[in-house]
Amino acid sequence: MHIHFDDLEQCYFSLRSKEFDRGGDSADGLEDFQDNLAKFTRYSGMRTLATLSYACDIFNGSSIVSSIEFDKDSEFFAIAGVTKKIKVFEYGMVVQDAVDIHYPVNEMVCNSKISCVSWSSYHKGTMASSDYEGTVTVWDAFTGQKARVFQEHEKRCWSVDFNRVDTKLIASGSDDARVKLWATDRDHSIASLEAKANVCCVKFSPTSRYHLAFGSADHCVHYYDLRNLKQPLGVFKGHRKAVSYAKFLNTDEIVSASTDSQLKLWNINKSHSLRSFKGHTNEKNFVGLATDGDYIVCGSENNSLFVYYKGLSKQLLTMKFDTVRSVLDKEKKEEDANEFVSAVCWRQGSNVVVAANSQGTIKVLELV
Repeated sequence: MHIHFDDLEQCYFSLRSKEFDRGGDSADGLEDFQDNLAKFTRYSGMRTLATLSYACDIFNGSSIVSSIEFDKDSEFFAIAGVTKKIKVFEYGMVVQDAVDIHYPVNEMVCNSKISCVSWSSYHKGTMASSDYEGTVTVWDAFTGQKARVFQEHEKRCWSVDFNRVDTKLIASGSDDARVKLWATDRDHSIASLEAKANVCCVKFSPTSRYHLAFGSADHCVHYYDLRNLKQPLGVFKGHRKAVSYAKFLNTDEIVSASTDSQLKLWNINKSHSLRSFKGHTNEKNFVGLATDGDYIVCGSENNSLFVYYKGLSKQLLTMKFDTVRSVLDKEKKEEDANEFVSAVCWRQGSNVVVAANSQGTIKVLELV
């Protein structure tokens, strides 16, 4: 509690001052503070429910997991990364197994390293992936069949996202400084948004078919209405390096991650950030970002997972991954290890997080 005292104090006075600014003396501010306090104290640790491996074998050079995503019912989750494979697991089976030897229900092999996957919010089993060659692929995740292959990006594609409202709509972002929009029933892109720098991430608003945010190498988060691609609704400036992730907490709030070792919270109606979150280390890699609307989880370049509460700047919880040595690496010292947590995902409607690191170790974790 003492670590967060200044944060809590600021939170309290900020809420109370808003009350007085409105000319009231109601207890609303106190209720908001009580809510913050309850959420801040809800979890005190993390418990491992299961451990999986993305690695092909112990001799495999790199097994970095780039993306973890649950399907629309949180029954299945997909793991993808640099081994060029998308592995689909059944959540219930994984957490029930007494032994940590888990087999995927399906596995798709791609032509290139995979940067991101996204499930359809409507069609069970429909998934999109983006890869290092710039290809966006639509899959049937249970048969492994490709439904669509889009190859218009000229450089590496970092991110892909299904729209939750218009369930045929897909967005992708690439190093070619373009955000492209696709439809699952069309052969070619239906629109293209020209950014001025590499696009590292794209994310649709969870409640709108028209609103989209993307993070860019220009250090900014850009927010657009797709009915007017010429002019952004907002450009959120504050990060000192490239924005690697942008995720919506709700209709109005976005959290962004950057290689300046900070997360920032934004309201789409305000130009300045509401809060910066510091504690993790992130200077060069994609380390993952996920939220359930109240809590935010991200990776760190010290092979650890960090959990923040959106109302406080310092981390609530951290959990370090064990360093697993291959038979060839026994001579390496712990401090020489460059492992980092590389992907995270929240199982919506629950207190479960799935996280993976650069060695291909995946942990299913319960906040307790």
